[in-house]
Amino acid sequence: MEKPLIQHTALSSIWGFFTLSFALSWVVWGAMLALPLPGYLLLPLLILGAFGPTFAAIYLVHRYGNPAAKQDFWNRVISFKRITWGWYLVILFFFPAIYLLGYFIYSYFGGTQPPVASLFSGLDSFSAVLLFAFVMVMAGPVSEELGWRGYVLDPLQQKYGAIGGSIVLGIFWILWHLPLFFIEGTSQHAKGFGYQFWSWSFQLIMLSFVFTWVYNNTNRSILGAILLHLMANLAYPANLEPTGELIFTAIRVLIVLTIVLAWKRKAGIRENLVVV
Repeated sequence: MEKPLIQHTALSSIWGFFTLSFALSWVVWGAMLALPLPGYLLLPLLILGAFGPTFAAIYLVHRYGNPAAKQDFWNRVISFKRITWGWYLVILFFFPAIYLLGYFIYSYFGGTQPPVASLFSGLDSFSAVLLFAFVMVMAGPVSEELGWRGYVLDPLQQKYGAIGGSIVLGIFWILWHLPLFFIEGTSQHAKGFGYQFWSWSFQLIMLSFVFTWVYNNTNRSILGAILLHLMANLAYPANLEPTGELIFTAIRVLIVLTIVLAWKRKAGIRENLVVV
């Protein structure tokens, strides 16, 4: 893993980022709950609120970062060269592989994978395709990743390590989404606070570990995190029954355990080398 230019030594950089991110997002989403707004503003305001983490990161980097830190930040956003071809394959196929494996196992319990055509329902015009692509790229990948991975993951890892940092970020990631569960028309509102909420929450914890794993192996690439977030959204199994949710949750548990064991093994090898 490439070391960040700025070594965060105070928790203020972590909590300041989270405070600003939550404030920027929750003010917008809170207004959506409090005010009688027309329906055509739903999507623009949802996306605007989602930009809280990215706006917070951009402000903090340009307010407190030196020229080298600013250059490093934007290079990590736009540079394709930081990622090797092998990790591009991981980014593109990791979550589709989970999707296919989960439905393969689910089929033995009576579940069925949605037809491929259903994944693209409603995309019957060029303008619809453009809107879909815009929303999928901006609402999550771009609006969040400049903050979650681009800014706060480094200090979290410096303070708590890869495992602790992933857990802390995953928890805050869940909490940040909470207002969306009260806004009608969102996918979170459709889930509610039943079994789908807990499965979705563990999905974010698993994502946090996977994102840290990929981030640390792609020279801290923010672009890699954006692409990975996009693929996670595209390959998310929706509208599962409890059995399906349980199967995908079990797969996510195994993925997290595998990553944690790999990190522990790597740390143990480093300790042995130091002792020798």
